[in-house]
Amino acid sequence: MGYRILHVNTAKNWRGGEQQAAYLVEGLQSRGHSNFVVCQPKSVLEEKMSFLKIPVFPLLMRGEWDLIAAIKLAKIMKKNNIQILHLHTAHAHTLGLFASKFNSACKVVVSRRVVFPIRSQFKYKTGIDKIIAISKQVEKVLLEGGVDDGKIVIVYSSVDLKRFKEIRNNDYVYKEFNLNPDFPIVGIVAALALNKDHHNFLYAAKMVKKNYPQAKFLIVGEGPLENELKILIQKLRLEKEVVFTGFRKDCLEIISTFDVFVLSSCLEGMGSVLLEAMALAKPIVATRTGGIPEVVLNGVSGILVPPKNSEELADGILQLLKDNVLAKEMGIKGKERVEEFSKEKMVEKTEKIYKEILK
Repeated sequence: MGYRILHVNTAKNWRGGEQQAAYLVEGLQSRGHSNFVVCQPKSVLEEKMSFLKIPVFPLLMRGEWDLIAAIKLAKIMKKNNIQILHLHTAHAHTLGLFASKFNSACKVVVSRRVVFPIRSQFKYKTGIDKIIAISKQVEKVLLEGGVDDGKIVIVYSSVDLKRFKEIRNNDYVYKEFNLNPDFPIVGIVAALALNKDHHNFLYAAKMVKKNYPQAKFLIVGEGPLENELKILIQKLRLEKEVVFTGFRKDCLEIISTFDVFVLSSCLEGMGSVLLEAMALAKPIVATRTGGIPEVVLNGVSGILVPPKNSEELADGILQLLKDNVLAKEMGIKGKERVEEFSKEKMVEKTEKIYKEILK
């Protein structure tokens, strides 16, 4: 007998957390469970769920203290006889706790994806049956914040390996962004936010350019720091070398053009985009922070460097650009390792959590 699960996500844009929520809903649906999704109106997640024919409730949620939204959420729970309320974002966490007060029989699961210190212990000590941490580092932050270890379960973020069999020809990417496949292409795929530290990436790009003046650096994503980063690019005189693609639905095709995949974060829960790069057999240079070392094995599937150190980041990139054999070997090792992070395993482990709390 399947479960009735309501997933709540308050994000308006599309990032790793939204992709993971979509993977989970789709996987649970295929296993016979009834899924319902509450998300922001006209969000990418609403579009995705509608395409998958998952019952979706567009609900305007103006922050975590939106009591009107919480009451509407409680009504959706009651009307659809929800057994499990799965909260996928920080604001959804608070709204869901309020809504669950109207339905004490409903079990509550929270996904925690970030390594920021816990600011409100109240949110994590009352009304939650299980907290899913996406890495050991996220678990560590929860424990340091006083969360009961009996409530925490680690379930790593995942990747849908079947998607990589459907990648179309990427010739159009070279044409669209005026890229030459004979020259190095170094890229980062991440929201333009402080914790992703694109400044670090750009300073490293300036150093790499000295050795490879014809290299191109792609920044894939959108976010509040776009104008600030463009000003920095002008100061560094990298206007011809750096390409902003904005938000893209064809990230896999774009990543497939990279010679080196970079993630320059100073804080990172896990970095699920790394899984996509690994599945495409791309060598990686990333920072040794958060859950990244749990994904990328230093010296095996990539090179890890200290965060906020553009010189070492540049050295890592140059090492892979100069040694094609090493780069290829790391790409192959990454592709082998990514099998451990399949979507099927993530769904299976989450389903097991539901089963345990509903006993």
